[in-house]
Amino acid sequence: MEYTLDLALEAFTQKGHSQVIAKRVGLLRPLSSIEIIPMPYVTEATRVQVILPVTAHEQDYVGNFLDMYVMNALDTHDNVLLTFLFIYEPFDAQMVSQNDVFAGIKSMIGEVEKRYADVKILWISVKTEVPSQVKLMDIISKKHPVDTLFFLASVWTEVNTDFLNRCRMNAISNWQVFFPIHFQEYSPAIVYRDQQPSVASSSAAESLKDGHFDRYVFEEACFYNADYMAARTKMAADILDNDEMLESMDVYEMFIHYSSLHVFRAVEPALMQKYIRRTCNPRFSEDIYHRCVLSNLEGLASRSHLAMALFEQEQANST
Repeated sequence: MEYTLDLALEAFTQKGHSQVIAKRVGLLRPLSSIEIIPMPYVTEATRVQVILPVTAHEQDYVGNFLDMYVMNALDTHDNVLLTFLFIYEPFDAQMVSQNDVFAGIKSMIGEVEKRYADVKILWISVKTEVPSQVKLMDIISKKHPVDTLFFLASVWTEVNTDFLNRCRMNAISNWQVFFPIHFQEYSPAIVYRDQQPSVASSSAAESLKDGHFDRYVFEEACFYNADYMAARTKMAADILDNDEMLESMDVYEMFIHYSSLHVFRAVEPALMQKYIRRTCNPRFSEDIYHRCVLSNLEGLASRSHLAMALFEQEQANST
């Protein structure tokens, strides 16, 4: 285990004067005493129920999600199901009979079901201005058995077999929930600018060079319905149907505050996303909104890429 500590030390002289001294200390703790921790038995045969919330301004990305889902889950006959959660704003909900904003996605779902006769993709409609994770999962939770393994995804998620197996292994009923940190590509417009990204190497190690693990996003999660229901029951006693409380807390925070389970948060190289600038909803809590803003800022490009872009811009302005 390696640690880097930034210390602010206040030193006093004999005359009583003080000065703050900044020190950076590097520490190394060898992993010497190994302990085997007993874990409950899990299997890669468990069915995964993928839940995909979609708002009107996110629907342009659903086509790529469906393509990846078909290729990596349906074509491989993986034990996985998919449910769409269409989030209508009040005005769109009133106009649904004349102009359904999700008509295009529903048509795509129909095409997939025609191609795969034994596949049924469910969808549920919800009307809300603030689509908080807890409010959405309350709806989903009631429609599934308690032993359901949920994978709460986003429209930018690229579903694949490697991650689904990791979801099955890391989410353990009555023991652990899993919140993966996905890898997101940097903005091609800044990273590559006048050149095209290299496609010579398709290895995972090569593709990880032009992006970062987005630690500010908690949208993707794997957990069992029974564990969600237990934590939600404890939470209900505090909020008493307080909508503001529901909007200010995501599923990750709910498990942290109202569950005794292990909350496993780890980088996940198999969960990759293309570059996207997220729309941050100011109706969410200040903490959730702030994390969204930081995700957009740090996901733009690395410091070296940004420095080169600024240098080239200054060079162009000076000529």
